[in-house]
Amino acid sequence: MLTPEEQSAFVQSVENVQQAASAHLGAQRSEQSVITFVRNLHQAVDRAVDAAAHRGARIDCKAGCSHCCSARVEAIAPEIFQIARELERREPAELAQIVGRLQAHATAPDSQSLPWNQRESCPFLQDRLCSIYQVRPAACRKAHSSDVTECEAHAPAIPQDRETALHAEALLIGTTGAYRQRGFDASSYELVRAVLMALSDPSAQARWYGGEPVFDPGGAAPANAMDDAS
Repeated sequence: MLTPEEQSAFVQSVENVQQAASAHLGAQRSEQSVITFVRNLHQAVDRAVDAAAHRGARIDCKAGCSHCCSARVEAIAPEIFQIARELERREPAELAQIVGRLQAHATAPDSQSLPWNQRESCPFLQDRLCSIYQVRPAACRKAHSSDVTECEAHAPAIPQDRETALHAEALLIGTTGAYRQRGFDASSYELVRAVLMALSDPSAQARWYGGEPVFDPGGAAPANAMDDAS
C-alpha cells in the first residue's frame, strides 16, 4: 500500500513519462520507428534495475535463474512485433522448433488458476536461459527478486525492491499511455498467443500501425496490471 505522498509521486512520474514518450512518438515518421520506440522503455527499465544494484539493493537474479519463468507474461503490441521479427531472422529449422513449442504451450490445458510458480515454463526458455533475452518484454525486465530463497521455496509472493518496482511500473504505464494517446492499441496481451498471431499474420503489424487492435481481446490484460510474479 502506497502512502499518499508515494501515490502522488507515482502519478506524477507516470505523467512525466507519458508526456515525454508521447512527444517522441509524435515525431516518429514510420511504422518501424513507432515499433522500435519501445526499446526506450526497455532500456529505461534495465537502467532502473541496474541502478538498484548500484545503490546496494539486493537483486538475486542472474543468468540461469529461471524460477519466475512460469509466470503469465503480458506484452504490448510493439514488444510482440519486435519478438516476432527477431524470431523470423532465425534459421528455418530453429524457427520451426520455437513455433512448435509456442503452439504446444498455447494449446496446453489452462493453468492460470494455479500459483505462478506451478505453471508450465515459458516456451522461450531454453536450458534455463531466455532465448529472446535481448527483445524480452518490459514485464520480464522489471521482474526481480531480492531473495532467491523465496523463489526456490515457491513463495506465493516474491520480495522486490520497492523503489525499483515503482519506477519500472511508472515507466511501463507512462509509455503505454503515450502509445494510446497517439492512437495505437496499447492493451497488454498474453505473450505466447500474441507472438504466434504476429508470426502467422503478415498484415498484423501494418494494421496495428493503422490504429486497429489486431490481437485477441480475450487475451488482453489491464495496461497497468502488475506482473503476477511480483
